[in-house]
Amino acid sequence: MYLVLIAIFFLQVTVLDLIKIANIKPDLSSLFVIFIAVFLGWTAGLEAGFVSGILKDLYSVDIFGINAATLALTGAAAGLLSPKFFKESKMTQFFIVFVFTLFYFFIHYFVSSAIYNTSYISISEYVFCSFVPVSLYTALISYFIFPFLIDKFGLKENAEYL
Repeated sequence: MYLVLIAIFFLQVTVLDLIKIANIKPDLSSLFVIFIAVFLGWTAGLEAGFVSGILKDLYSVDIFGINAATLALTGAAAGLLSPKFFKESKMTQFFIVFVFTLFYFFIHYFVSSAIYNTSYISISEYVFCSFVPVSLYTALISYFIFPFLIDKFGLKENAEYL
């Protein structure tokens, strides 16, 4: 799992610039964390979120640890709520990725605002210019990536995971 997280991180910071739409690119880190949480449980989601967040923190100019905390929280939340969902449905997968990517961005925004004690951009501007487009793009590519990951991790044959 750690090698996959590192590979996704490098894809995020290099190759994904080639598929930007209106300067928006999908967030593969949150997509993979949500996948792990939904199919392998909240503890795996928490761990994947923490490791993925640390990688993001090492690369970003943001407050160190904020990505680790918010992605870990997102992974844990997605994993805890995943038994409530029918995971085989593509529409459900799209919805789960969209909602939890939004959740990640909201938590990140509010924690950053609280730490900095100010915000340089209004929440509505941030939501419509960043949160929603990135979450939507991430959810759209999950339609193609989830089946690949399900196959790669051999989750089709394990009925207990589906």
